[in-house]
Amino acid sequence: MRNFSEVIYHHAEHNAERVFIYDVRSVREYTFREFNRVVEKTANYLVSLGVGQGDRVTVVIENSPEYCFFYFAVIRVGAILNPMPFTSHREEILKNVRLVEPRKIFIDMRKEKEFHGHDRKEDIIFVPVGADRPFEKSIEAMGERFDPIELDENSPACLYYSSGTTAEPKGVLYSHKNMIALTASLCRGFKFKTENECHLIMLPLGHTASTNYSLLPCAYLGGKIVMAESFWHIRTKIWKLIEEHRIDYMEVVPTVLYSILNIYRREIENDVSSMRFVGCGSAPLQKGVQEQFHRRFGLKVANLYGLSETGPTHIDDPLAPGWEPGSVGLPLDVNEVKIFDDNDRELGPNETGEIVVKGDNVFVGYYKNEALYKKVVVNDYFHTGDLGYIDENGVFYFKDRKKDLIIKGGINIVPGEIDEILMLHPGVKEGVTIGVPDTMFGEEVKSFVVPKDGMSITPEEIIAHCADYLPKTKVPKFVDIVEDIPKTHSGKLLRKKLREQNK
Repeated sequence: MRNFSEVIYHHAEHNAERVFIYDVRSVREYTFREFNRVVEKTANYLVSLGVGQGDRVTVVIENSPEYCFFYFAVIRVGAILNPMPFTSHREEILKNVRLVEPRKIFIDMRKEKEFHGHDRKEDIIFVPVGADRPFEKSIEAMGERFDPIELDENSPACLYYSSGTTAEPKGVLYSHKNMIALTASLCRGFKFKTENECHLIMLPLGHTASTNYSLLPCAYLGGKIVMAESFWHIRTKIWKLIEEHRIDYMEVVPTVLYSILNIYRREIENDVSSMRFVGCGSAPLQKGVQEQFHRRFGLKVANLYGLSETGPTHIDDPLAPGWEPGSVGLPLDVNEVKIFDDNDRELGPNETGEIVVKGDNVFVGYYKNEALYKKVVVNDYFHTGDLGYIDENGVFYFKDRKKDLIIKGGINIVPGEIDEILMLHPGVKEGVTIGVPDTMFGEEVKSFVVPKDGMSITPEEIIAHCADYLPKTKVPKFVDIVEDIPKTHSGKLLRKKLREQNK
């Protein structure tokens, strides 16, 4: 199978009555036949709106079957899916839209109030989501058969809005071949083998983690997804869901592990023996948390690594003989991973350098930014901007980031984006943002602000100002009003020095 439209067709024909999606919130379930039927209708609906091959389609819908209908229907019509998390702020969504220039923007109806007064309403369609299936009713008149089209495996299938390794906002173009090659390799590396796979999804599908680790592998194998709105909606019944559905894998971020450890302080009574292990990625994971989680619940945690430009690149298999926590494991067989110095020379064991990745999982371009693509992909190796090393056994270790990216609870935050908002305040002369250590989220957002001469501003005023433009996750938790910000001789703000002073 060359693309995920063919994958869904295959299971609709050969595994028609197997349940693909169970939605926890609405208590809905869809067999592959039922799911494919709605995807066909959704594809015809997209075409009726003028969406065709190569068009970008932005989707901002909370975890739900409706999100999945659009995900696979956009791929089916040969358009390019541009997903964003439901938690995205209006201004963040509009910034993405200006970059991506989508043909249509589908947004969860519960966000409609945020867009009152928006001057591009003709492009936005608000999608009803709920237990009584209002979206399905709205497309009931659409045909149940969509005439298949030929999809070039090298053409883009998804466009991920990403902060990535630089401060430049960009769209990561991921091809059909990238998706199939990565998913097949991940299934082999993680030992996801059969149609009996059952994964719990609780991270936002607008991000790539649950998509890459669960949605696509279960679709590929013909497995089952148990889908929750978010971790916070099911935090008190996670173990019950695992026992009830015999779930064998779930992908989390470190914040979720901390929260589970805090909520469940004693041994659990539920039978969670179906779980092979827990995957944790999107942010650095402390070795001590892995060990504590295993002691408390008898479940091992894999420390996972990947980027928007590559998807998951390694498997830290906690069930392997002699496994010890602390590394990011071995590369998946889809890619070749090395450690380079600043001159792109390969380093030996235990020498720290930049992690570079080559393979069919490496993205095919940045949308409208070929220059940046050529800068980070040299001789087919993608330069991640991350520092790490490899030991004598070929095991990889993540050390640090070369860039200024803040990672809060698995969310990538470009500090320059917040700096721009700080400078919109009429009382701000200079503003700079860094990530500071935080037990719960890994990092928190902290800004330093220099007031304009003769003006007085407060931290509370700056925080309120940022909240008008940014989602809650990106609003600074801490603001220091300062007289000066350290700079280089050329006048560049020294974030590194501020980070060292605020460890």
